[in-house]
Amino acid sequence: MNDGTYNFTYVGQMQLAEDDSPPSSSGMEQMPYDRDRAMCFDQINKASGKVTAYPVDLYSSPVNNDDDPDHYEERECSAEEIAALEQMHDNEMARLSGDSRDSKKAEDDKKNAAMSSIFGGAIPGDDEGLKKFAAKLAKYDGWNKVEYMGNNLFEVEYAVSGKFDQMFAFPTIPGATMQFPFVQIIRRSDGELEVLTPAMGGAGGLAGAMGPSPMGGPSGKSKTQPIDGTFTIMTDGEVLTNNTEDGLTLKGSMKSMRWKVDGTSGPDGSPRAIIKLAK
Repeated sequence: MNDGTYNFTYVGQMQLAEDDSPPSSSGMEQMPYDRDRAMCFDQINKASGKVTAYPVDLYSSPVNNDDDPDHYEERECSAEEIAALEQMHDNEMARLSGDSRDSKKAEDDKKNAAMSSIFGGAIPGDDEGLKKFAAKLAKYDGWNKVEYMGNNLFEVEYAVSGKFDQMFAFPTIPGATMQFPFVQIIRRSDGELEVLTPAMGGAGGLAGAMGPSPMGGPSGKSKTQPIDGTFTIMTDGEVLTNNTEDGLTLKGSMKSMRWKVDGTSGPDGSPRAIIKLAK
């Protein structure tokens, strides 16, 4: 309003973006032993002609050379030797599988720590943690309702009033190292207020840039909810610019601007306007 006061209300949903790329895996634990590749050798002493079975090895085979007192000839493996090779293989696969699980856990822990830092303690996919996060957020001014619905989705009712003596942004998540504001209202150097919606749906917004797979790999199975809503500004100030499709609606001294927000909102991207107030 011209006197510098404002009322802001958001009723709708918020969803944390989760990495929906398939989990990484070495695949080694799934590799069966191929008996057709088993190789066994006789070790023949060049001087005496004595023949002994060369110890089986999973990864190496003997090589004949002139300086070696023994000569090696490949032969068919016995059942006992094949069993020994298969056991060596199984032991190695178990070791690799354990290493892979340890590596995957370390990778998950690192990713969860990063997500927790970004979202102020919330980890996408952790339902119990997100319920606690909702309860924590509801303790702050303006958050009249924060209800966790599952699939990283929250039902939210937020309302605040104040004066434009500083920048306004919604949402501001306590403790988060990164903020993704749906709405920003910033006073310019010549006094006008610029309304921006950087993380709201639209070709120029965060949702439009992310597409169906936010913060993750190329998956067609994202659980991200479709964007469908409206954004409205009402003011008795002077509207200098706005990118609504239908322009202003006038009623007395009040001007109303309304945007459809659906992820592809308008050719000029997400909603924005510049408003000049009397104060």
